[in-house]
Amino acid sequence: MSATTAWFFLQPAPTVSLASDEKRLFDLETHWDQGNVVALVRHAERCDRSDNQCMQGETGITVPGKKEAIEVGQEFSHLPNQETIVYNSPVKRTDQTADLMFGEEGSTTQVWLREGCKENLYADIFKYKEEGKNLILVTHSTCIDKLGEAQNNDLVVMDIHDKSTYNSSIFLTIDQDEKEAYTLGYLYADDWDKAFN
Repeated sequence: MSATTAWFFLQPAPTVSLASDEKRLFDLETHWDQGNVVALVRHAERCDRSDNQCMQGETGITVPGKKEAIEVGQEFSHLPNQETIVYNSPVKRTDQTADLMFGEEGSTTQVWLREGCKENLYADIFKYKEEGKNLILVTHSTCIDKLGEAQNNDLVVMDIHDKSTYNSSIFLTIDQDEKEAYTLGYLYADDWDKAFN
């Protein structure tokens, strides 16, 4: 086996789009119905990296981002009606995104989703995930990117920093006993209709 071939086989498999994988989408719905899912949601388009009009202040999200956040929040209704807890980081852009997706009373700000998230997010998922309740974390691309890298488990293998991933959702299923997380796949903001229609 050549070095190039060996390198190819050592590469982690990319995270799968649920919009084009019916079996994985069924798995998501099944695990969601059982309250076994953690969804990592990247905040909507940030104002300080866009030419679009700001919603409110340069540290928040854009007006197009506001529209998209509202729509993605509504799309979560495609999933079974199961008790779900929503947390967001204390940064304005994640706070705005969570409020628009789930209402101002629908999410709770958590400092741990910003401070130390690059090092501790994997452990914190198990710390804050409650039995039988799904957990949605509205967070940042850097936190999501470091999640697999910190544990050397390749949970998320995609370019999460790309602009196309604003308001995307990455779904993990959790085994609390074994302290293991497994990736079901992701949905970009505009993938929900493709997945559920």
